[in-house]
Amino acid sequence: MVKKCRSVVVSVGNSGIDFLRGIAAFSQSHAYSMGVGKNESSRSNRGSDSQTELSDRMLQQSLRVSWRRLAAEIDRVLEFRAFSLWTRAIIEIEGSIPDEVLASIEKRCPGFGMRKRGNRELPSLWTDLLAWSEQFVFTESKAGGWIEAAHYYSGLDPRSEQTWLHMERSLDEWSEQRPTHYPEFTEWWKADRATCFEIPPATLDKAIEAIAFSYWAVLLVAVGDQESFLRGEIETRCPSFLANCPIPPANDVDALARFRSAMEDSLLAGHKESQRVKAAAMNHLRTIRITAYFDACLHHVQIPSFTVWLQHADEFVVNP
Repeated sequence: MVKKCRSVVVSVGNSGIDFLRGIAAFSQSHAYSMGVGKNESSRSNRGSDSQTELSDRMLQQSLRVSWRRLAAEIDRVLEFRAFSLWTRAIIEIEGSIPDEVLASIEKRCPGFGMRKRGNRELPSLWTDLLAWSEQFVFTESKAGGWIEAAHYYSGLDPRSEQTWLHMERSLDEWSEQRPTHYPEFTEWWKADRATCFEIPPATLDKAIEAIAFSYWAVLLVAVGDQESFLRGEIETRCPSFLANCPIPPANDVDALARFRSAMEDSLLAGHKESQRVKAAAMNHLRTIRITAYFDACLHHVQIPSFTVWLQHADEFVVNP
């Protein structure tokens, strides 16, 4: 049963090596989101439907844990994937596995059995490492039934594509001039992250909370008996907003959507590169959790203050 804005969970199939192998299948388009690539999903309406179904399924699976815990696991997934791509790049250049790479694998992946592998298995080493990690590294998320969600959202993370591009640049550079000494993984990964554009955490948090406020405001409109309170809250944050965008009727879904979007733009207008900030905020795991909580609260007749509501949204999980 559903309690306290809990939504219904759909069942999620077993995770496995095929889900990981999706990385390789779509690597050329840089859209390896663990089984579904952008080019693949655009081929037909059927592909689009499949993408939507997968997205919905992964959302439901992700709700089994807090967004912060999911984010921490995604960081680990991204690091391990970067490690596998580092090994791939060096092996492609050398045609064999250098001793320093072998030592790194044995240190990071004890029990992987690297020394028992033959040269013919080297091309698949990077995906074999990923499959091994699901069994022996990401054991908690696998046991909890949300490992696929961690893979899925890691594939949508901009850092995922950035790491792939970094591997391709490394291959190009090393092909032109084979290095006498390859960078250690930590050094290679640090260079990858140095090329990423990162929005300051405080700026991102503020943008996410602005988006959350717009969702909370729409809930108050839907309740219908707190308009004076809502006006005061909006005027405190956006003094001139209501003069240009009056509160729409509670039963006009399209008008509510436009109202909420306009409020987001108004709240974020003061940010430098506001569109980039908004895009990053909209794709953040915290925002995804906030919108899921919003959906779960749509039929509630009583909505708490924004501060309390946002706290509940941050803590929102669904028991499997």
